[in-house]
Amino acid sequence: MQSPEPIDVREMAILHQGFRRTYNESARLVRANPAPSPGRVSFLADHIDFSLLLLHVHHEGEDELLYPKLIERAPDQASMIAEVEHGHERIKTALDAVSAACTAWRAQPTAETGEALAASLDELNTVAQGHLDEEEQKVVPLAAVTVTQEEWDALSKHGAAGIPWAKRPIGFGMMVEPLTDTDRAHMLRAVPAPLRMLTPVLLERPWKKYAATLRNGT
Repeated sequence: MQSPEPIDVREMAILHQGFRRTYNESARLVRANPAPSPGRVSFLADHIDFSLLLLHVHHEGEDELLYPKLIERAPDQASMIAEVEHGHERIKTALDAVSAACTAWRAQPTAETGEALAASLDELNTVAQGHLDEEEQKVVPLAAVTVTQEEWDALSKHGAAGIPWAKRPIGFGMMVEPLTDTDRAHMLRAVPAPLRMLTPVLLERPWKKYAATLRNGT
């Protein structure tokens, strides 16, 4: 079943770029200081763990809300859809490796454990790159003409629900920081209008404070 008019699916590429950027930056920040203070280790390790959660929740939503609908409604594309979705398993293995390396670095922050963590983040990006590109090139265009806008937007709602309330401004900031005003407004569309007016206070200010600590040290 295909819709006559494609829905707006630009959010997927925005999120994917956010994941790539976050893991690259995290690897760079870990490598930047081979002998970090305990406070710095704790902050960066928490940041990395949170960034892993974001991708996990993102894929969980796709597995529950998107891929089954695509297979059901586009059975002629089922093998392709299943093949792309299989990339989630490979990424989960890479996510688990980063999590283990982060735990080791948190417990014993040496140059060696730091490099192991940074290398695992690099590997995660390498593993994810092929899947994210393939998803954008094959699955997202199919979704644009196969699911409704409401069904597509349910992915965002699932993602938000999977993030602790206090961390939502940080997750949002990680994804939208480099966006144009148009794309930023698009990402804000799901926020109720009264709250949208408070974006500078509720979202932007917490992210700017967090980002300053992330990039300039604790």
